[in-house]
Amino acid sequence: MAIGDQAIAAGYTTVPDTGEEGRVRWGAREINRTRDFIAGLKALIPIGKSGYRSAAGISSGHGDPSGGSNGDVYFKIIG
Repeated sequence: MAIGDQAIAAGYTTVPDTGEEGRVRWGAREINRTRDFIAGLKALIPIGKSGYRSAAGISSGHGDPSGGSNGDVYFKIIG
């Protein structure tokens, strides 16, 4: 697979090899665009145990479950 094919298939823009937009002087802009992309992905990753549980639809408690969506998991603590 050629460089950039996966990005194009995913709908992302690529840096051209020629023309005004492909000039070396725009390198910093492309680096910052990449950093923006990575920061956006990083914001989607849950933080900590509670974040992962919430993202996966897992909850627990002493009472009977209420609300939620199909596929959610609820652990009732007995004791």
